[in-house]
Formats: sequence, structure tokens, C-alpha cells
Amino acid sequence: MKFIKWKILIITSLVCLAPILLGVALWDKLPETMAIHFDINNNPDNFASKGFVVFGLPVMMLLLQWFCCFINDINAHKHGDRKKFEMVTKWIIPCMSVILQTVTLGYGLGWNLDIRRVVMLIVSIVFLVTGNYLPKFDYIKDYDLDTEKARKINRFIGFMAVIMGILGLITILLPPMFSLIWIFLLIPYAIIGIIYGIKVGRS
Repeated sequence: MKFIKWKILIITSLVCLAPILLGVALWDKLPETMAIHFDINNNPDNFASKGFVVFGLPVMMLLLQWFCCFINDINAHKHGDRKKFEMVTKWIIPCMSVILQTVTLGYGLGWNLDIRRVVMLIVSIVFLVTGNYLPKFDYIKDYDLDTEKARKINRFIGFMAVIMGILGLITILLPPMFSLIWIFLLIPYAIIGIIYGIKVGRS
């Protein structure tokens, strides 16, 4: 496990858990049962205990972060460091942990929040950021492709990710139905990317 980058793993893990401090500070003000999921119209449709929200959700994000870091470090060990892209991907989950946990606690405190818009903003930014850095990749995991083909595929997928990010931001200004349409667009987005990758890989 020498190739695991422990410093960034520890730092990002602490950030994932940091919202617990906020939850503990607000403990007496939070309701015993809190909303943790919402439908497209901003109506809560799933609930959990205060203890699970304050402690359980950050721990779940922590476990997800460990998985993300280990996968990144294994890829870097096999294919070489892509420091900027790795740094971006390793900070996505910690940032989401802080933002989403703050939003969840705020909603429990009675803040007037449009969860649909908050989520779409976060997801769109992730698409924009990853789409910007994907073209800098010169390999594709588990496939024996030459550098130029890998770059060509990653550029195309990155371009599509940026387009999806822009469309996602636009839906924030529109009625909820448009965000639902955006979610369904993820299917052709994935299919087109796969088809293009297969076509380029076989050319």
C-alpha cells in the first residue's frame, strides 16, 4: 500500500467528517426526525433520525471518499500521476459532504431552501469540472488503447460533460420538470459516449 497517498486521504477524510461538528453544535435545535431526500418538486419523501443525519451521513461520505481515493491511487500507480485531475476528483466528495450536510441541517432548522436547485447546481459544477479535466487524460482504464485514441475519446466525453453541465445550470432557472428531463438525458449521454469510444477504439 506504499502507493496510497495518505496525506490527502487524511485531510479529505477530516473534511468529510467536519460537518459532524456543526451537527453537534446545533443538536438541541434540530428536530428528532429530519428529511434526507426530496422529490423533484422539493417535497421531502424520506426521513431519518437526527443521530443518523448528524453522524451517519458524514461517515457514509467518508467511506465513499476512501473508495474514491484508493481507486485514484491504484490508477496513478498503474498509469502514472495525473495530479490536477486526481486532486479535483479527490475533493469532490469532501466538498459535497460539507455542502449537502449544511443544506440538510439548514432545512431541518427551517431554512427556506430549494433542494432541487441546490443539487442541480452541485451536480452541474461536477460535470463542468470533470469535463474540463478529462481531455488531459491520455489513457483509458483497463483498455489497451494508444495515447492518441485515448485522448480523442476523453476529449469527446469531456466536451459532452461540459455541455451537460451547462444544461444542468440552465435547468436551475426553469421549472422542476426540466431538471427531470436533464436526468433522463444522462442515458443518451452515456450511450453516445460508449458508442463513440468503441468506434474510435476499433478504428
